Amino acid sequence: MVRTTSQNQARGTARLRLINTRLVLTTLRGVGGPVQLTELARMTSLTRPTVAQIVAGLEERGRLQRYEPTAAAGRPAVRYGLAQDAAAVFGADAGRHRAVVEIASLDATIRARQERRHSHPLGDTLLALLGEMLRECLAEAGLAPGAVVAGTMASPGIVEQPSGRITLRPGLGDWDGTRIGSALGPHIGGAVTVENDANLAARAMCAVSGMPRTFLSLQWGQRLGAGVVVDGQVYRGPSGAAGELGALVVPDPATGELGLLEEVVRASRLPLVGGVPRVSTEELVARAEAGDEPSAGALRRGVDPLAAAVAPICLSLDLRTVTISGAIARSGPALIRAFQDRLDAHGAVDVDCLLSPFHEDTVLRGAVGNAVDAGWEWLLADADQVVAAPGRAR
Repeated sequence: MVRTTSQNQARGTARLRLINTRLVLTTLRGVGGPVQLTELARMTSLTRPTVAQIVAGLEERGRLQRYEPTAAAGRPAVRYGLAQDAAAVFGADAGRHRAVVEIASLDATIRARQERRHSHPLGDTLLALLGEMLRECLAEAGLAPGAVVAGTMASPGIVEQPSGRITLRPGLGDWDGTRIGSALGPHIGGAVTVENDANLAARAMCAVSGMPRTFLSLQWGQRLGAGVVVDGQVYRGPSGAAGELGALVVPDPATGELGLLEEVVRASRLPLVGGVPRVSTEELVARAEAGDEPSAGALRRGVDPLAAAVAPICLSLDLRTVTISGAIARSGPALIRAFQDRLDAHGAVDVDCLLSPFHEDTVLRGAVGNAVDAGWEWLLADADQVVAAPGRAR
């Protein structure tokens, strides 16, 4: 079939309108707040009439919100920003003893949060608890299930993409991406994705002000994993196994037997490994922080097995920064000094160690961020459909 000039022009116009609509939405996301049409036209290099037409269509669709000017001298212009109820997402993290779910707007504003202590392994019982928490978050935020267009569930283990297959170490439980999606998907109006917890922690740390573009992120608590960030991107590896430090088999200084590194350096075991089993990790760190040298020495011994595993990674990849997240990130400078000391002892000198400002919520921050990205993809796809079928009902 030979296309006529008018047909080609129509297709070209629709394509241009689609590109411009995506540009307006992407620019609004970058701004992070309401802007005037004139400002939006300047930032996108589009004409004001073009921007006004796009904004009007998105407002009619319910994706943008009009912000009327406050009383002021002159004639202040109307501003437009993302409608807070246009869409929402959720992020979830479930560790050995703690589960957290948050619902956020597409600007990453947290609208609801539920947190539970639990003793369930990864499996159907825990998924049922997470589903209950998600429903409570929806009620707290005043949202219908369909308003939540995407969700991200954090999981330990090797998460294969895009299949969602999860390889878990013994003792963690039994679940996979399909079961997680089937359990949590019916509570929302979009898809649920699964991502490795340590990779999500690394993603969250990428957003911290002043972070270098290449670093190692340790997620360290009752479980252990690492995220490798290279030039601002989390490196997963061909099978998704990059950073699975917890699976290393190492000698356990406390027992003399071989064990998984994750179990050997579990946060609660640091005093045992350090040779002072009758104190808690919190007490050991506090004493070291207060200047008690025997406690500082015990803390260095406690973190040494992990430093011995991390040092070769820093040396082989020329990494100069290691971040530490998880509940142990509340420990303070004494932990940093002990860990840097042992990295130096194993040859990884001049490595900066930083504690996550998000503490045990670092994985959750990454999960919400991942879900927000998925939510924006949904919003752009929704805008594409509107452009492709103008006049479609809201």
